[in-house]
Amino acid sequence: MLLRSLKITDVGNALNGQTLDIRVKDDLIAEMAPMLEAEDGEEVISLEGAHCSPGFVDIGAYLGDPGHEEREDIASLRAAALAGGYVQVATLPNTDPVRQSVADIAYLLRQNGTHPVDLYPMAALSKDLKGKDMVAMLELCDAGSIVFTDGPKRSVSSSLLKRSLEYSLVRDLVVMVSPYDEKLVPDGQIHEGPVSTRMGLRGIPTMSETIPLKQAMEILNYTDGLMVVHLLSTAGGVAEVRRAKDLGMNVTATVSAHHLQFTVDELEGFDANFKMLPPLREATDRQALIEGLKDGTIDCIVSNHVARHGEEKELEFPYADFGALGLQTAFRQALAALQDEMGVDKIVRKFTHSPSLLLGSPALHLRPGAPARMTLFTTTGSSEFTASDLKGKTVNSPLVGKTLPGSIVGVVNYGKFFPAD
Repeated sequence: MLLRSLKITDVGNALNGQTLDIRVKDDLIAEMAPMLEAEDGEEVISLEGAHCSPGFVDIGAYLGDPGHEEREDIASLRAAALAGGYVQVATLPNTDPVRQSVADIAYLLRQNGTHPVDLYPMAALSKDLKGKDMVAMLELCDAGSIVFTDGPKRSVSSSLLKRSLEYSLVRDLVVMVSPYDEKLVPDGQIHEGPVSTRMGLRGIPTMSETIPLKQAMEILNYTDGLMVVHLLSTAGGVAEVRRAKDLGMNVTATVSAHHLQFTVDELEGFDANFKMLPPLREATDRQALIEGLKDGTIDCIVSNHVARHGEEKELEFPYADFGALGLQTAFRQALAALQDEMGVDKIVRKFTHSPSLLLGSPALHLRPGAPARMTLFTTTGSSEFTASDLKGKTVNSPLVGKTLPGSIVGVVNYGKFFPAD
């Protein structure tokens, strides 16, 4: 396969910014040069004007299989991920039953091998996600999962977190936490502030993130383990992670594209598609998250993709479930939020290099001999995202009706080009 006229977008690569043809053979990048001559029988795909980057990787998407396939199954998740430009998606363990056994890990890994999007099974941190008893981390690592988390809206005991971080030193395992203390915000609906007051809704204060985060950092500092802080949403949270990194702690952090683009003001219309965890915060928090990306405090941009069907969303606001779709739109949202703040190649790095390393894979680069795992996209022009664009089983996207820049052209994986549409 020969891909023509691609702008290489790969920070740290000497070819970054050049427009080249790319030849793919046997699932590897065989050649990269201007105006390559097509070989006999070779498929030639002209993509003039498109960028080519290492394949996008997402961390922490919700998958309903097993247990809630009516929300999202493997096929619908893959369709949404392909439309968003992803070649790999790491899915949360909050399935039914919980993903916490060797068989659970094997089940998801067996789905990979020929599809455009590979699925990576993150394992539960605690048995049944109850926050008390530790799973068999080393056994699950041997089965193919190195990332352990109970996911958002789950609290783990201090003793469990300490023991898990100590275990992480044995095999370079990754403990991922989403700092949120639900006991501080019983029945909390949206960010606590002027908007929640005007709407008459119980608020979720910033301390619901910063207090458990400070505690987690103290435990991390004591154990010298490896931690990912997933889904930062507050300026205070960014400051805490920055302090930890300055002290030399082994911590990385993620932020969702929703929190880079939107603020709590979007909720004044009582649109439950903007109701998510962590909640959308103030404009000052949004700017702090952007600054955290720019200075390296935050390593990855993620989708925070949570499918919920109509019976869970089309309710009075206080009764509607938390969660919003994000896989299809995350990269274009990041372009919209960051194009005046960061270069495209640096935005792309937050979707590629850092997430790959977090999952224990070498960071992909576009060079001859490297695996052909690539995302193709444009940054020019814009279009309205409509309900008919949605690829999954649900419609709980806050982006419907919004205009987004650029487009996803497709991905290359397993030696094939898969168009996004």
